Amino acid sequence: MSRAVSLACACLVGALAGCAIIDPVDKRYDTINRSLATARNESILLNLARASHDYPLNFVTIANVSPSLTNTSSFALPSFLLGPSPHGVEPIFTPGRDINVTNSTASNTTAISTNFNVSTQETSAFYNGFLRPIDLLTLDYFIRQGYSRELLFWLFTQSVEADPPRGPALLYSYRPPDDYGCPTDDPGKRCFQEFVLVAMYTGLTVEQRSVTRPAPKPAQGGNASGSKSETTSYFRFCFDPLLAEQARNAMGPERVNETKHYLDVHDDPRQLNPQCGKEWDPRKTENHPQKDTFEFSVGPIRFRIRPRSAFGIFEFLGTLIKIERDHPPKWEAANTWDRPSVIEPPTLKTSHDDKFLFRVAFTPTGNCFTQTWFNDETYCVPVEAHNTKRIFNLLAQLIAIQTTANDLSITPTVRVIQ
Repeated sequence: MSRAVSLACACLVGALAGCAIIDPVDKRYDTINRSLATARNESILLNLARASHDYPLNFVTIANVSPSLTNTSSFALPSFLLGPSPHGVEPIFTPGRDINVTNSTASNTTAISTNFNVSTQETSAFYNGFLRPIDLLTLDYFIRQGYSRELLFWLFTQSVEADPPRGPALLYSYRPPDDYGCPTDDPGKRCFQEFVLVAMYTGLTVEQRSVTRPAPKPAQGGNASGSKSETTSYFRFCFDPLLAEQARNAMGPERVNETKHYLDVHDDPRQLNPQCGKEWDPRKTENHPQKDTFEFSVGPIRFRIRPRSAFGIFEFLGTLIKIERDHPPKWEAANTWDRPSVIEPPTLKTSHDDKFLFRVAFTPTGNCFTQTWFNDETYCVPVEAHNTKRIFNLLAQLIAIQTTANDLSITPTVRVIQ
């Protein structure tokens, strides 16, 4: 009898202990956080692989993740005998066993599931922003976040037009292997990569000016309490001497002398126009038609920059992957001024932790920042490719900038049960 009571008490204690089991949040949150980051990076790399094969890009996003865990435990007192067995009645249990424990005495069931909504971004609103050229506001955002200006000019500049006072206009457009941005009419024998160096050397950056307009006067007899002043931000390219000095220190004396040769002007700030910090009134041109180019002057030469769109950046990086993977022969008509460095992968002259603009390996190294496959080919971003990882961060931010809640219209629910 005492043994049966003791066992019943032990079962009751176990039941109470089972009720104290809880689902820890920290470990599951960490797992989901890491999983979403991995999925985002692989999605970006997969689109770059598609672009390298001239496949259409595809953009989806995970709107939300709802993990759940259900744990059901049941405990019951086991069956046991009390008192003597009635005369002539066979015992219910096995002889010598006063207590019978079955599968209904104690049981536990655990169910773990993760639900998430996959939303397509194939909407007109998304592509209206995704195909629009990058504006100076967005470029200024990234410059202020500490991204290398050299990296940003490589990514965001589709072409540069130069109008010298004498001679034909020049176009620098980097589209390998057909065009390396080396116009044959340029007497200085410059290429697109020299323009990027000149931009660094001169401190080319973006300047913002905010203009506040007073609240409009109310009509006669009207109430002015609801009127508010309006603030509008304007942006322009300008030359910052402090950024120029910083870039020259990063470039080193040899590269500085080379860039001065390609710049073909004296170190006179008056040759660079406009200068950052100088007074300017953007309201004088606010009623003029908005151009899709950014203009500035270096000496007597007038430059116009045509920016890329976010889609154009994916196509540009896909081209770099294609060149590195397939090693196509240089088109005979493509001018390079017989300089081997022109046809090599783009490098950054002001970056010291990683000189390559963009790197992807095509064999699994086991040391990948992110990895995916497409058309039976493996694509791996090495961990040491720091500039490539910065570009992934930038691309994720660009996609987010072009996405609004209204774009996430189609939301099929995917349920994964483990």
